[in-house]
Amino acid sequence: MRTFRTFINFFSAEIEIFAAGTILVLFLTIVTMSLSMNQFFGTTIYLSRFFLAILISMIIAGISIQISNVKRLTDGYTGYLFSSIAVIANSAALIFETFEMTFYGMNWFGFEFFRVQTNNSFLYLIGFLIFLYTVLMTIISMLDLLYAVGES
Repeated sequence: MRTFRTFINFFSAEIEIFAAGTILVLFLTIVTMSLSMNQFFGTTIYLSRFFLAILISMIIAGISIQISNVKRLTDGYTGYLFSSIAVIANSAALIFETFEMTFYGMNWFGFEFFRVQTNNSFLYLIGFLIFLYTVLMTIISMLDLLYAVGES
């Protein structure tokens, strides 16, 4: 590793890919098991296209940050194509979450899956943490883009 900034970018992109991938697999498993869960728990879980788009855009952004850092370390690449893709993908996830929070409030996570407004503080916390994580990753990808533009 050349700098601490490169390490932070690698680490944050790995965390983003891992977290979004794990949540995506868990989400698809729960939606697939929805019929069984309905019979067992008596609740219906719906497929959320917005949440699916948020997770996919986060995975794309993490992969783009990784490619950008690897190209910078190996080739001395000073372009900003992959950093721009990461900023666009993270910004799209942030826009989707802001859109959901505008209509459903902090309970957007619970409403997307259950289609009911509940006062479950755990669902509020999950929705807020996902939003906070997306804001953080958007800032990190923007800093990576600014560094790439400053390098060239």
